[in-house]
Amino acid sequence: MGRVYLVDGSNLLYRAYHAIRGFQTSRGLPTQAVYGFTSMALRLEKEEKPDFLAVVFDPPGPTRKHTLYSEYKAQRERPPEDLIIQIPYVHRVLEAMGIPVLIVPGIEADDLIGTLAKKALDRGDEVTVVTGDKDFYQLVGPRLKLLDTMRDLVTGPDEVFERMGVKPEQVVDLLAITGDKVDNIPGVPGVGRKLAAQLLGDYGDLEALIAHADELGGKRGEAFRENLARIRANVPLVTIETDIDVGDIGDNLDRKPVDAAGLASLFRELEFHKFLRDLGLLEVPVVKPAESETASRTWTEEVIPSSWVSAVFTPEGLFLCDGAGPISPETPVKIPPGSRVVGHGLKAYREEWERAGLTSGMIEIDTELAGYMLFPGRRSYDLVSLAEDRELSLDPKTGEGLLALAVRMKGELEEKGLWPLYREVEIPLIGVLARMEAAGVKVDREKLSGLSLEFEGRLKTLESEMFGLAGGEFNPQSPKQLAEILFQKLGLAPVRKTAGGSHSTDASVLEELSAQHKLPAVIIEHRGLSKLKSSFIDALPKLVAPDGRIHTVFQQTVAATGRLSSSNPNLQNIPIRGEEGKRIREAFIAEPGYLLLSADYSQVELRILAHLSCDDDLVSLFASGRDIHSETAARLFDVGPLGVTTQMRRQAKTVNFGIIYGISPFGLAKQLGVSQSDAKKMIDRYMKRFPGVFRIREKLVAEAKEKGYSTTLFGRIRQIPELKSKNRADREFGERLAVNSPIQGSAADIIKRAMLMADDAMRSDKVDARLTLQVHDELVLEVAEKQVEKAREILVEAMEGAAKLKVRLKVEAGWGPDWYRAHGG
Repeated sequence: MGRVYLVDGSNLLYRAYHAIRGFQTSRGLPTQAVYGFTSMALRLEKEEKPDFLAVVFDPPGPTRKHTLYSEYKAQRERPPEDLIIQIPYVHRVLEAMGIPVLIVPGIEADDLIGTLAKKALDRGDEVTVVTGDKDFYQLVGPRLKLLDTMRDLVTGPDEVFERMGVKPEQVVDLLAITGDKVDNIPGVPGVGRKLAAQLLGDYGDLEALIAHADELGGKRGEAFRENLARIRANVPLVTIETDIDVGDIGDNLDRKPVDAAGLASLFRELEFHKFLRDLGLLEVPVVKPAESETASRTWTEEVIPSSWVSAVFTPEGLFLCDGAGPISPETPVKIPPGSRVVGHGLKAYREEWERAGLTSGMIEIDTELAGYMLFPGRRSYDLVSLAEDRELSLDPKTGEGLLALAVRMKGELEEKGLWPLYREVEIPLIGVLARMEAAGVKVDREKLSGLSLEFEGRLKTLESEMFGLAGGEFNPQSPKQLAEILFQKLGLAPVRKTAGGSHSTDASVLEELSAQHKLPAVIIEHRGLSKLKSSFIDALPKLVAPDGRIHTVFQQTVAATGRLSSSNPNLQNIPIRGEEGKRIREAFIAEPGYLLLSADYSQVELRILAHLSCDDDLVSLFASGRDIHSETAARLFDVGPLGVTTQMRRQAKTVNFGIIYGISPFGLAKQLGVSQSDAKKMIDRYMKRFPGVFRIREKLVAEAKEKGYSTTLFGRIRQIPELKSKNRADREFGERLAVNSPIQGSAADIIKRAMLMADDAMRSDKVDARLTLQVHDELVLEVAEKQVEKAREILVEAMEGAAKLKVRLKVEAGWGPDWYRAHGG
């Protein structure tokens, strides 16, 4: 007896395509479906270890069921072009892995899988169908189960009954009654899955139900009787066939030998470097067409500047190379004076810099940072991948070849106009961030300990309130239990379903349900406090170093917009507003004799929008110094400044920032709690009042479509492959990115320039101050009390002078013994 795994390739291919966004090679080939499908196949083999395995795909053109019903699947659109392009690559990957790919003309994948499964069961095998399609519930039995690898979901007979309300042998009857919207099969009007399952439970099967159709009362019974012909016609359409004559197809599902060279070549072409490493294929020779055999170059063939030295820090020590090859090591290894250093991810080795004699001013190129600048948003910028992309030989242990890679990448940066930003901002920032990480920020552990006890008490109080409102105890973190309480016990109207078909209980749903009952609001509060407690109040003390400070890691190569991010801990997520955020920020303190100085840009992204749009009205509003949101409200609602209410200002603020992010009428309506038509009128009125904003939005989208990427004021680029997608939702997402990325990216460039200017000025003027945090549009410094006025003046001047726009950059600054009071508390 063997374990046979039959993969519903067509189902999983579409799901992989939609699950991942924006994957493409450096040459622009979309790869998200191939990557997702390959991940699934590798994971399946590793975790399930099947004895026999095959992947089944739908054939092109009509199938047997189209002859039964001409409208079968008629509503389905042609697959998106960027998915069609990837299908041959999926087949090639599977074939190179030695996994049989099965396609039979005229037979859809479901029926071929059903037939192959029946053959295997008749042989005494155990069968697992890998799919997310619930139609396969009808096949489930003692020796046949379903596996949804994307949701880690196993389905046996008990799970079928739990989810569908019927046994596997009743699934066909259920679908015949309800129809199948996905396949364009109409059901009985007004008879949903719940009622159909109840009827089948009462009568046993479809034939018995039809025989007693006269007993069904009301309009639903009438509709059932009127559609008996439709129900009978649906039966063969919703039935997965198990006895099709497919000859000897599937008789041999043995794995073929893996074509390691072919697989390695394919993964290199697709730039799947993770799979190359995971499968140990890095050393497998590349399979190339004859005409490209001379394309690969070694590091010795590049023209290396004489002053350049590559520095690679490893646990075994520091390895140095110049244009002639490895430099004979000294003890300890020192970087030669006057060198221009090339490295990879150098900031991570700040503790080793001093021993090696490296200063941030000596860094010429960091290849990790160069890779990020060239392709922001990429999955990986590891050294081996960057070299393989350029067909360069490189030894990651010693750095031989790193200099050639740096030369090549410098040329690419220059070609794309990125070199000035890279050289003047990103490279110098390595040293600033390294010093910030070394400095850290002091934390009051006792305060956090007290907060933890306080939050624990508040959570218990909220739990008591929740259980009282629900009429019993439940786990508020369990979507299943929560759905039962809200929709069954309390009878609240469901808002929407999850991808798995269950009723959603996410935050947005709970907010809508709060209008119907008090419980959802209490759950929201409980969830928020619980997350703050676990993510910050309880987690932060564990991250405090022996010096009493937290040393977060600032990452330059994560956010596609160019913004910095932090990790271990992620301080970007600490709430800015609200009592809870205040209490947490109060725990970030200054050393005795020092104060925390905080400076925050005021509406920097709106000011960038005004600059880009050249809209006279918007520019003049900022020049006047009046409140931008109140002035916008006056224009949106046609009232004078004194007629603007608090609600009008709030709505105008939402519109102002929504415009930056390309908000749709649907999104605005949801945020404001108004109808879509009212939200559309509001957006249209905004564009009419500020026509320059409308024009710049159109211009940014058009330019990004033409070039394939967006550009900030300082030349930073972001590829937007979604603009070329055949999928409308992806294209609309790409258009929002085309508007938002130049604005957010320019804001990122500006604050980075401000950090450099402030750091340089403080050091030049010998001010006892050091940068400790950068969060969103805010900079936080720790400054000696006696010099805080001078430090504030330098910081504000640096931040307001970081860019010359048509509207003045405005900075609000303050200081105090802790972060909250420094931020204006």
